[in-house]
Amino acid sequence: NDGQLEFVTGGWVQPDEANTQRYAIEIQLQEGHDWLRQTFGDHVIPKFAWSIDPFGYSPTMADILKDYGFQGMLIQRVHYAVKKELAQRKHLEFNWRQTYDDTGDHDIFTHVMPFYSYDVPHTCGPDPSVCCQFDFARINNGYGGCPWHKPAERITHSNVAR
Repeated sequence: NDGQLEFVTGGWVQPDEANTQRYAIEIQLQEGHDWLRQTFGDHVIPKFAWSIDPFGYSPTMADILKDYGFQGMLIQRVHYAVKKELAQRKHLEFNWRQTYDDTGDHDIFTHVMPFYSYDVPHTCGPDPSVCCQFDFARINNGYGGCPWHKPAERITHSNVAR
């Protein structure tokens, strides 16, 4: 109740969005939301979705999320050429509209993560060498350290201020 956890999407699993029937996506979403309600209460039901790696995106998922009252969604794994084109045109954020929707009633705000991958160096900002320094897994040379030859370090008030 003190706001230390925030759930995104809240489904039981992350479905294969590109190849799954609508019913299967809805039932796993409902199952997850039922568990969240019973465990924590209605106030934790997510309003934003995160589809990090669903084996392809489908307009069906965007439509379902809108139907379930979501305000927006974040997607990550888009072909690099598509991501590059969206970034160049400054279209990494858009309202995902269904082909059947002439009015925009089913639009859902969508943000495409601008960076290459979903590991720490490629998601915290435009310079992966800086992000890599704050990857906890790379402290003490974990994962071989940072490939940019900058040592990983623990986050402190002073280096955040830098």
